[in-house]
Parts: sequence; structure tokens; C-alpha cells
Amino acid sequence: MKATAFDFDGTLIDSMGMWRHLGRNFVESKGKVYTDAIHEKVTTMSLKQSSAFFKKVLELDESAEAIFNEMGAILIDGYGKSLPLKEGAMEALEKARRLGPVVLATATNEELLMPAVRRFNMEPYFDFIQTCDGVDMEKNDIRFYHILAERLKVAPEEILLVDDAHYALASAKEAGLFTVAVRDDYNLPYWDDIVKSSDVTLDSLTDFEPERYF
Repeated sequence: MKATAFDFDGTLIDSMGMWRHLGRNFVESKGKVYTDAIHEKVTTMSLKQSSAFFKKVLELDESAEAIFNEMGAILIDGYGKSLPLKEGAMEALEKARRLGPVVLATATNEELLMPAVRRFNMEPYFDFIQTCDGVDMEKNDIRFYHILAERLKVAPEEILLVDDAHYALASAKEAGLFTVAVRDDYNLPYWDDIVKSSDVTLDSLTDFEPERYF
């Protein structure tokens, strides 16, 4: 390996509970039904993408921008004030940084996650941050990882990805990346699929030993 890419939500920061309730609470606040189909669809989306999706599918009067701002305010508050890092997160960044470039590869909009990045002084660890909105594609698209490799100036096979999402790990694996899955309370229903798409699985970032792969 020559570089490490970290996911953010559910991997470095304990935020999946906030995200999982955000869509449901928003949809139900509009008097609509939050179905399993809606949940599966928005799981891979950024907030910008899901805001446009909610407007279209739920036929809401609000603009996609207004929906984004309404949900975004809740997220910014969580990132900026209350959400904790996952156990071993800073140590994992330090280990990876000693070995080569480190980037953040996330579906979360940069403007939303930066309050947390700054709160925990994580900025010095990242060479750059790649978001879904920044490249206009979701993390279940293998092109997301090809762009990541191009920006890092390495082959996809030389990138170690640390992530918790089954769809991201599967797509990254297909793109050629070395995949490291981290267990989270919210990815347990997908764990069998995650194991199939991962070169390594970890119960916690405290078990992360990147030097074994560089």
C-alpha cells in the first residue's frame, strides 16, 4: 500500500445514529411515511442528493435547498458540539500518516463535517477530502475510487480503504482497493456482506495495524 483513505461517519466518528434518525424524522415531520424503500435509497446518498430525492419523491413544496438547510442545521450542531470520535480514531490516523498520504473519502458534505474535523484537530492528517458531492457521484460507484486514485497519483490497488458501509466496501473492492471494514452497531445487519467485500475486518479501530500492509 502507498496511501490510506478513511471514511468518516461510522468509521472515525460515532454519527450513524444521528444519520439514521435524520431522514426518518424529517419525512415524518412532513406527514409522510418513511418506507424501507426510501431508507435503502438514501443510505448511499449525500445530504444534497437526499434533499433533492425527498423533494421529488415526497412532492414537497419546499425547495431542495431549504430541505438541505433544515436537515443540515441538525447535522452541523451534532458535528460541531456533541458527536464523539470512535475509539482509536486519532491513533489510527497517526499510524496511517506515518506511512504515507491520508485522505478522507466520505459521502458527507464538507461544510457539514468540517466542524467536527476542526473540533478534533484532524485537519493536519488529511492531504485532501473527497466527498460525493465534490465528484458528483455516490460511494457505491467505482468511479469514486478511481478518482481518488488519480488524485493520490497511485494505483487503486495501492490504496487502503477503512470504511464501515457495505456498499462502499463492495464498490471499493471492485475498483481494486484493499478494504478494511470496521464493525459498528449500525452495520451489523450487513456484516455477512461486509466480510465478503473486505480484505480485513476489525472490531474496533484500536485493532488497526496499517504497517502490516505497507
